[in-house]
Amino acid sequence: MTEFAPVPAFALGPDIPESGYVVTDLGGGAYFVTQGMINTMFLVTKRGVVLVDASPFLGDKLLAAIAEVTPKPVTHLIYSHAHADHIGAAHLLNRDGLKIISHEVTGEFIKEAKNDDRRPLPTETFSGRRKEMDIDGVRFVLDYTGDWHQAGNLFIHLPEQKIMAAMDSFAPKNAPFFRLYFSAHLPAYFDAMDQMLEYDFETVVTGHMALHGTPEDVAMNREYIRDLRTAASEALRTVDLKEAAAAAKVPENNKQAELKVWMDAVVARAAELMPPWDKRLGGTDIFLADNLNAVAWSVFID
Repeated sequence: MTEFAPVPAFALGPDIPESGYVVTDLGGGAYFVTQGMINTMFLVTKRGVVLVDASPFLGDKLLAAIAEVTPKPVTHLIYSHAHADHIGAAHLLNRDGLKIISHEVTGEFIKEAKNDDRRPLPTETFSGRRKEMDIDGVRFVLDYTGDWHQAGNLFIHLPEQKIMAAMDSFAPKNAPFFRLYFSAHLPAYFDAMDQMLEYDFETVVTGHMALHGTPEDVAMNREYIRDLRTAASEALRTVDLKEAAAAAKVPENNKQAELKVWMDAVVARAAELMPPWDKRLGGTDIFLADNLNAVAWSVFID
């Protein structure tokens, strides 16, 4: 059985009570809510609540969390992207008058997911790079800068509150999940870390784990993934395919096996080249091989 290093205290976040969630006041009418593995945010306006995503991991707890803060109804739901782990409880909020906003690409993905009543179609979509909205006097900026996680994924910026939502971008104080969050295009993922730091914000909500982050957390994640890329690049340069195949006794006519054992050897060497991160991020042992495999293939083919 695989043994994992304990999660360092700095990466754990708050204890989750029996209610199953924790609500944190971010200031300016904005609130952060988490159940430990998934998180999101909402903002209370003069007339109602603007919510980002509706995860099935929170489910009814999301409505309970909002009710702790305000009796006002949810008037707007912004889809950060189409993945069901983030918006698969949207049907619990759906009612006449609810505005559901997304990029048009997200709307198309939801249409393709036939017979999924959990994700109502957006009532309002936009194309191109940017949509700016004024909702009850609060300015929202929705930016589609590239396919860093899934096509249609948004940066959601509240300039006056200096808050961002960038769902599935990274997890503050923790190493990235599988294959850099299953990024649709790894060069865009690397670019996204630079892009995020161009915004004026103090708090970022990223969709997973129990913590919200800061610009310093973005910069730390960027440093970590750059180390992944440096280690993978050096391993690709120094690990020879034929030598790796011969060491594994792969038959010469089995080209697929050659490729497999070569990349396994590249990942193993890259892991040896990685500087120590276990005192700076949680979970570095869990996804290291997955992330190095994704980065190495991207360096090789992108």
